[in-house]
Amino acid sequence: MKETHCFVLIAAAVTIALGGCQNKTESAALIGAGAGGLAGGLIGGWGGAAIGAGAGALGGAAIGNLMDSSDAKQREASQTNANSTTQTQNDALKEQLRQEKLKNEALEKQQQTPPPTPAPQA
Repeated sequence: MKETHCFVLIAAAVTIALGGCQNKTESAALIGAGAGGLAGGLIGGWGGAAIGAGAGALGGAAIGNLMDSSDAKQREASQTNANSTTQTQNDALKEQLRQEKLKNEALEKQQQTPPPTPAPQA
């Protein structure tokens, strides 16, 4: 029974350490190590705890890495979509400015052209 309390304390310490993790790979590795160590310890004592912790850490890190990769792809897709929307808006504004410039140039040209002088009547 004394060993069980020790395993529970180790699992609690691993859980507290999760606060220092910077990404899902690290968090999942710690969770896996804690869960694997706890399960291995309950099944096979200290030797089982070490093996369980190692296997759990590797499995958790692999799963966490997949989650980090998925998050990165989603962020990239979101950023690409935002950039595309911004580019479309910029293109629309550029076209509007071009049309305004053409109108202004046409008005200026009209104002600079002197009115035709009437032909003298005989």
